[in-house]
This record gives sequence, C-alpha cells and structure tokens, in this order.
Amino acid sequence: MTRAADHVDAHEWHRYVELRDGTRVLLRQIRPEDRDRLAAGFEQLSPASRYLRFHSALDHLSPQHLDYLTVVDHVDHEAVVAVDLERPESPGIGVARYVREPDEPEVAEAAITVADEYHGQGAGTLLLGALTDRAKTNGITVFRNYVLEGNHAMLEVFDHLGGIRSRENDNLWRVDLPLPSTLDELPDSAAGKAFLAAARGQRHLVSLFPPIWSRLKGRRRDRTEDDEAAAAFDEIESRRADGDS
Repeated sequence: MTRAADHVDAHEWHRYVELRDGTRVLLRQIRPEDRDRLAAGFEQLSPASRYLRFHSALDHLSPQHLDYLTVVDHVDHEAVVAVDLERPESPGIGVARYVREPDEPEVAEAAITVADEYHGQGAGTLLLGALTDRAKTNGITVFRNYVLEGNHAMLEVFDHLGGIRSRENDNLWRVDLPLPSTLDELPDSAAGKAFLAAARGQRHLVSLFPPIWSRLKGRRRDRTEDDEAAAAFDEIESRRADGDS
C-alpha cells in the first residue's frame, strides 16, 4: 500500500521540526513511492542546474535513475526528504543524501538540495543535521563532495574551512570534511558551514548531488562528460557576469 507523503510508520526514522517562518516540516527517510515527487522536483530545475548537479546532460530522470535514488538500503545509501506538512503532496522542501564509498567505509559522498522557494528558512541546516545523524549512526565520519574546476566560489569555501582537496580528474575536485563529534557542533563545524554554504549557493549553480551516474554505469565519469559539464559551467558563469542570466 502506498503511504501518504506525511505518513510515517513506527520503524521509519523521522523527525517533526519547523522552519524559521513556522512552517511545519516532516523529515523522513526516502521511499520507493517518492519517485514521482523526485521526478517532479527534477523537472523544476533549469538545464544549467541539471548539468552542474548531476555532472551530465540530462533532460529527465529515467526509471533506472529513480530506482537508484529512491530504493535505498538506509545504511550504505541514505536519503532524507523534507516534507511541507501544509503541502504534503508538493515535490517538497528538499532532500539530503549520502552514499558510502565502497573502499572507504567511513567516507560518504554527501549532498543537500533545497527548493528555491524555501531558501533562507533554515531548511538546509535541518536536512544536514538529519543526514549527519543518520551517517554517524551508520559509522560514517567524513562527508565528501565533488566540485567542478570552474566553481571557484565553492572551492574557496571548502578551502577556507579546511577541506581536504584532491583531484578526481582534470575538471573535478574531490573535497573531504570530517563530521563533528556531536550534532550540537554541526552548524559551526567545518562540514556544517561548507554544506550549508553549498545549499545556500544553489542559485549560483553549485553541484549538490552525488555523482550517482558513475555508480549506475559502473565507472567514474568519462572525460567527455566532464568536459561538457565544465564548458556548460563556464558559459553560464560568463552570462551571469554579463548580466544575461
């Protein structure tokens, strides 16, 4: 039986919280039946944002993509969605996700996405706290993010906060940030500040999703895909600098 978006079962991890404006929010683990909500949220992204969040030129999420994003084991791959309890059937407030590195069990690729209309209300902080709670419960101590070479602003944020940066390839940086020892430290920790800066920077075309396509294909991104994404980023940033976007 399909459950309503605002319904939770006793065994599901969930929290009831509020945004700064008083909006009531349900944080819960993602479910297979969330696929339509996720697809609808994707459709609201601009082509430029799709390039930079998914590191690939996608015009839709295939059934395979949606299966990967919604059918998760909640241990090695976790996703937490934020549901607006006043509009439970809408695509939602945002999603936070981690995917454990198979060869580094204490490290997980992590990302937060917050819908534009909910920016500035603390949704990113709530999602990051929920994701960190789930990660630490499952033995993860480091969050990893991938940043395109051309995304200088985000790279500066990670550098300033002490992120451990290394090359993934010519067009992509891999950045690691240790999780704080307690959730109380999270908002002021290096990891907290970096991932919340990424969530706030969504309007500035920050890549916020794990590079999941490499796992679907059984390999890391190829050079053609990275070149396309980097070229798209450079073109978009140039237009924004000229005041055209």
